[in-house]
Amino acid sequence: MEGRLVERSGERAGTVHVLRPPVTTIGRGGENDIVVASTLVSRRHAQIAWDGAHYVLTDLGSTNGTFVNAQRVTGPHPLRHGDVITIGDLTLVFSLDEATVPLRVELPTESGLRVDLEKAEVWVNGRQVSLGPKEYLALALLYRRGGALVTKEELAAHVWPEFQGAVSDYNIEQLISRLRRKLEQDPEHPRYVLTVRGLGYRMAIS
Repeated sequence: MEGRLVERSGERAGTVHVLRPPVTTIGRGGENDIVVASTLVSRRHAQIAWDGAHYVLTDLGSTNGTFVNAQRVTGPHPLRHGDVITIGDLTLVFSLDEATVPLRVELPTESGLRVDLEKAEVWVNGRQVSLGPKEYLALALLYRRGGALVTKEELAAHVWPEFQGAVSDYNIEQLISRLRRKLEQDPEHPRYVLTVRGLGYRMAIS
C-alpha cells in the first residue's frame, strides 16, 4: 500500500512525496529523503517507517517537535489517511493509495464555526478557512478545551515549543488577532475566540 505526503504550506504547496519503504526520513539535512529548508526543522527531525501494516511516524528527538492533527507526537504514531503533520512551519497531509482509500470531501452547510480535528479543516458558515500552522495549533487547542480557559502560558508552550515558554504577550495577541480576522465577521467584537481578561482565551462553542 503506497503512502504519500502532500505539502499544504509554503512555496512548494501541492508537492507530493511518495513514501519509500522501509523508512522515509524528514529533516533539514541534505541526507534526508524529504529535505525541509527551515531553521525550525532539525537536521534529522522525523521519520516514517512501514511496519508491514501501517506507516508509523516517529520524532527523532527534534528541537521543536512533530505534530499530528495539532497533537505533539511523543512516541511511534501510526498514521491514518488524511492525518495532518506539522513539522516546523511545514504542513503535510498523509494519504494512502487513492485506489485503496478514496478521497471524499463533504462540504458543511451549517452556520457558525466547525473544526474537523481529524482532517485539520476549519469552516465558518459553510466556507473553508485556510489557517497557518501556528494559527491552527492555537485554534485546535482552544477548540479541544470545549469553552474552558486556555492560559497564555499554555498557548505559548503549545504553539511555540521551540521557545520553551519565552513568548511575549504581544506575540500571542498578534496570533489571536490574525486568527480572529480569518474567523470572525467582526474581529473587534469576536463571537468565537473570546478574551478572558488578564488570563488568556476560550472558545465560545454553542
